[in-house]
Parts: sequence; C-alpha cells; structure tokens
Amino acid sequence: MKRGVSQKTKALTLCAVLSAMGVALLAVGALIETLDLSVAALASFFCIFAVIELGGIYPWMIFAVTGTLSVILMPYSAGGWFYLLFFGFYPILKEKLERLRKPISYLFKILIFNAAVFLGTLVTLLLFYGGGEGKTLFDAFVFFFGGEDAGVYLALG
Repeated sequence: MKRGVSQKTKALTLCAVLSAMGVALLAVGALIETLDLSVAALASFFCIFAVIELGGIYPWMIFAVTGTLSVILMPYSAGGWFYLLFFGFYPILKEKLERLRKPISYLFKILIFNAAVFLGTLVTLLLFYGGGEGKTLFDAFVFFFGGEDAGVYLALG
C-alpha cells in the first residue's frame, strides 16, 4: 500500500488553490470597480508562479479555471474579461516566446498583444454596446469615437 501523496496530486491541489485565489482577487476587483486592470494583472501572478514552480499544463489549467469562473460568476466585471483575454495567458506564452531569437520573439509578442487588444475591444463593444436589434459594430464605433470620425478609425484600425 502506498504512503504519502503523489506529486501530481500536490500539483493539482496547488492549481486549485491558486485558481481559487485568482477568482477571489478578481471578485475584489468586481467590488471595487477602479481596480479592474490592477487586479487582473495581479491575478496573472498566480500563473507566473505556476510556470516557475510547476510548468507543463498546470499554468494553462489555472488560466482556464480562473478565467472561466470569473466570467461566469462576474459577467459584467471588466477584470475577469481582461484576465481571460490577455493577462491570464500572456505570462504563460511569454515564457515560451523567450526561448526564441530576439527579433522573432519581439515580433510574436507584438502580434499577440495587438490581437488581444483588438479582441478585447471587440468583446467590450459587443458586450456593453452591441447586441441590440439594428445595432452593428460600426454603430458601436460611432458611439465611442463620435459621428464623422468613426470611418477614419475603422480604416486605420
């Protein structure tokens, strides 16, 4: 009969605790609305810790559980969406990208950041403005950027 706890069980337990702490931190950000971005960035430190200590698939599990639970439990909190769309996965990818050569690493980092910002803007516009009948993404840009300049922003974006 085996004695003690296996390494996989310890790692999974640590992932569960880190995920719970991340969701609790994002809940604090939902209560105090001015802390949305700060709390999302702080919650990403749990993924960084998992990358350093555990490696493998465990940081991805923390990201998936924390992001999913924060969006399900607090759907109108921007902190959970910021965590899910950028702050959660970027530290994990950054560790992988650092292994590449510098120019390629910088290129991928810039592309990932810009894609995350675009996706975050799109989700924000659709969640908080779009979705109604007759409203399009262009209407959301007109609402946020003003009347005549919206076409210019769309062309430049």
